[in-house]
This record gives sequence, C-alpha cells and structure tokens, in this order.
Amino acid sequence: MKNPLITVIIPVYNVEQYLEKCLDSVINQDYPDLEIILVDDGSPDQCGEICERYAKKDSRIKVIHKKNGGLSDARNVAIDVAFGEYITFVDSDDYISEDYASTLYELIKKNDCKISASGFIRFEQDDVLKVGNEVIKEYVFSSDNAVKEMFYQQKFDTSAWAKLYHRSLFSDGLRYPVGLLYEDLATTYKLIRKSDKVTFSTKETYCYLIRSNSIEGSPFSKKKYESLLKIIEELEIYKLKNLEFSKAIDCRILNFLFHLLFETEKNSDYENMIFNMIKKYRLKVLKDFNARKKTTISILLSFFGISVLRFFYNYGKSRH
Repeated sequence: MKNPLITVIIPVYNVEQYLEKCLDSVINQDYPDLEIILVDDGSPDQCGEICERYAKKDSRIKVIHKKNGGLSDARNVAIDVAFGEYITFVDSDDYISEDYASTLYELIKKNDCKISASGFIRFEQDDVLKVGNEVIKEYVFSSDNAVKEMFYQQKFDTSAWAKLYHRSLFSDGLRYPVGLLYEDLATTYKLIRKSDKVTFSTKETYCYLIRSNSIEGSPFSKKKYESLLKIIEELEIYKLKNLEFSKAIDCRILNFLFHLLFETEKNSDYENMIFNMIKKYRLKVLKDFNARKKTTISILLSFFGISVLRFFYNYGKSRH
C-alpha cells in the first residue's frame, strides 16, 4: 500500500541564513510522499527567492507569497490548502532529521491514533549536533493524560512542531489564533483533546534553534504582555469547564510566567506585573507533586524576591 501524503508546513520570515539548511533537511526525508508548503509571510529578505528556487527543483514544493500576518496566519493559510492526510509543522530556522516524518508516521500507524510527537534538541548557531539519542522509549497516552503530560512539560510540550496531526483535527475550523504570540500554547491542547490517543517517542528528530532575534529571543513588548494575558484568560476559562486539568494548567501558566519574567527589563512595570501574577499561582503549584523539580525550585527562590530569581536564572544560563 502507498503511504499517505504528509503535508509539511513551513512559515518563512526573515530567515535567509537558516532557510536552505531547513529546506534541505525536509526534501531529503526518507519518507518521500510529502507535500511541502512554504509560506513566504512577506519576508523582507531573500527568503521568497530561495523558496522559488527550491520549488523549481522539487515538484513536491508549493510556495505561497502573502502579506505579513504572523506565524499563526501563515500556518492557517497553508492548512486551508493542504492535501495531506497528515500535517506537520517545521519552523524555517530549525531543521529535522532524515527520519523525522517516517518516525512520526510509524508511531501513528503502530498505535492507531491521530497525533504523534517526538523528542527534540535545542541548539545554538555554532553548536555541532549529534542527532539521535541511544535509548529510545515509546509511550501511548489517553487524550486526558496527554494534555496533563503536555501542561506539566514532562514528555513533550505545547510546540506545534515535532508532532504529526491527522488533518481531521483541523476539519471544524480549529486554527491558530491570528495576532497572538505563543499561539502553540493556545492551540495544541485543543488538538490533543480531539484525538482519543497520543503517542510519543523519545527519539530526537527535531532540531530547534535558539537565536536572539527570534520572537522567543526578542525583548519583552506590549504585544507579548497582551498575548500573555489573553492566553492565561483562555486557559482559566478552560480550567473552569475541565477541572481535571486545573493543577496541570496552573503549573503551565506559572512556568509561562517565569519564562517571560526573565525577558522583561529589571525594575520595569512589566517585571512587576508578571511577578505579581507569579505570586497568585506559586502556592498552589508548590503543593503539586507532579510539578517539575525546576518549577519547585523557581517557586522557592521567588519567595526571596525577583533579584534572587534573576541571579540564579543568569547563573544557570552561564553554565550551558
């Protein structure tokens, strides 16, 4: 039997120095039945030309050029025209192992489910990576347990990438929220809830680049703060309707707040507002034995104030 078509969606914006490595890793997959959709999201550099050049040499590639609308909008535009039975996302400054698509598909096939996920490696630009860990374990979770696993950030997290989704999960109009940053946190749990099972492999098939000029690495902004508030509001509403996830959601919100706290300027209003939100959640999460050790340590340090938190955060970064 022929393998099902997998659509690989790659939003492209201002990444010309990373794009070719990303695209080479996708076109050289050992799973050949791919539809590759490159969404040039109004990129101001040479990304559009690079996309067109790759499309000329590989018939599986389709290029969409559009006005800049952000990551969510770029993904949504591609989802709307995708032909694949399955959909996966790759960020254009990252790259994937040769067996990325086949690993994710085999997990779905073996376990008869609609979502699979794999491990990933974080790296910085000059790092030399050895992809592939030695001991590979596989897990199958019910939808409920997968949501908890994800919010607790145990086996896998909320990122859209390093996952494969059956296209039916998007069939009722579920899309990424346009105009919002951290869109994965607002969307992935909804996709998981529509799947009866989720399977995960510790095999590291995705390489995630940490760079200072990405959305993640850019300075804290009003848009980041507004996105933070909107996502927390939505998660709080979801929590009220699904009490079985309340502890896990509180833990994910708190980790989200800690993460963004360190992006704010010292002694700024944003720093103060986020720290006040941390105080709201920290006691509840401190009592949760499912919380990560790292989270518990951060909570305990927070009782000594922001300066102590920042000191240990910067110390930890300097050790890497």
